Amino acid sequence: MNDCCRICGAQDLISSYYPDAHFNGKIFQYLNCQNCASFNVFPSPDNDDFSKMYGEEDHTYLKDVKGKLDYDFNYPFADHQGYQIQFLKQIKNDLQGKTLLDYACGSGFYMKYAEQLGAKVTGIEFDEKFVALLKEKTDFDLYTFSEAKSKFASTTFDFIHLGHILEHLPDPITLIKELKQFANENTVFIIDGPLERNSCLHRLYVDLGSKLKGKKHRDAIPQHLTLTTQKSQLLFFQQAGLKKEKYIVTEQYFPLPPKLEPSIGKAISFIVASVSILISKLIPSSGNVFHFRGKVIDN
Repeated sequence: MNDCCRICGAQDLISSYYPDAHFNGKIFQYLNCQNCASFNVFPSPDNDDFSKMYGEEDHTYLKDVKGKLDYDFNYPFADHQGYQIQFLKQIKNDLQGKTLLDYACGSGFYMKYAEQLGAKVTGIEFDEKFVALLKEKTDFDLYTFSEAKSKFASTTFDFIHLGHILEHLPDPITLIKELKQFANENTVFIIDGPLERNSCLHRLYVDLGSKLKGKKHRDAIPQHLTLTTQKSQLLFFQQAGLKKEKYIVTEQYFPLPPKLEPSIGKAISFIVASVSILISKLIPSSGNVFHFRGKVIDN
């Protein structure tokens, strides 16, 4: 097998118990890396696959917004965006008057909060049409990646943020290396994302359900191309040339329900997730979301 693990580069990939994802007339497999325990989706999606996964239609809610987009930072308990904001607030005194580049900025909520903390923000997104739509709905400085590489060819930023994007990329380590174009020795990378193979009660419950169902395939969009553990994610940052300054693990409800519902199955799932979140507060390595802060060591 020639496919390499996107996290550690090893070729020791075997079939996993995750069912194949059928999407866009193709079969995508989840392969288990024997070296770092990450799961990798292969084959990698091509441009046609990505155009159907993302782009303007992935953010249709913005089209219904009248005027400028309004942001509400009152996130529910154990919400991944709320965790991102909390992690950013830890360095709020360092953001005043500094520049922040948000790669894959999405709706712009992170930029808006960073702006409120005194940062000068710039956003990058994948799709040209979505960039145009977001410009219409906000006042942010926004670009596609190719536009940014040209416009900021000789510019570095004080902070570079990647929020829940690495897992979507066919070659995440190359992106980190490309983003170093915008970094200097003092630039701080802030990176958040899921730990979908990490140890926690939540993960055990979801995996057990997957094994019991025994499905050979499912009709699903394989947006997450890498599923990692805490250990493998830290290994990735090391190989990407980033030195850890702060790393914490938290836990969100997703993909289990975030509230109690009448259905017995969903009620049990909610209780399991709630107990798992409590355990994660007692055991720092337990959880399903990571938050990394660090600097370049090989720029």
